[in-house]
Amino acid sequence: MKVKRGDVAGGKRVKNYQTGWRKRRGELAESAFLHKAVGLGLGVAKPWGESDRYDFILDSGTRLWRVQIKSAHSRAKAGYRIHCSGRSGVPYTAEEIDVIVAYLVPEQAWYVIPVEAIDCTDIGLTPGSHRRTSRFAKYLEGWCWLTCKNGKTAVEEQCGGGGACPMR
Repeated sequence: MKVKRGDVAGGKRVKNYQTGWRKRRGELAESAFLHKAVGLGLGVAKPWGESDRYDFILDSGTRLWRVQIKSAHSRAKAGYRIHCSGRSGVPYTAEEIDVIVAYLVPEQAWYVIPVEAIDCTDIGLTPGSHRRTSRFAKYLEGWCWLTCKNGKTAVEEQCGGGGACPMR
């Protein structure tokens, strides 16, 4: 039986059931991030409360990164839409976070995007796209640039110039 807004359950009126589900999906994405990051050998810390604009602090061994997790659970015609702003609609800045990690749940794909590369409140991600206009394709599974020992943060340099990411 599907519960709808306004239905009575257990003698109480059901409020906005979708709001709770959105929160749960965010928590599932954060849990998946924690599993992925620890599996790659990265240190992860979760700040107390929800007052900061970032969800996690990631320790790459060379520095600490303020990470905001975003997720998409369904694909539209143009790809997956990721909101690059908080609840207020104000875009994230480099003063608040260092990186947005976007998890595309149906694809099991991760985008690791420096906040400086994002210049709007929403972005479209299209894994597997062969279009040249897919400007975020270079950040797909781009965990390497967070761990570069030489301090470089460009995905194209792949932490060693050899082109193969040591984190994959």
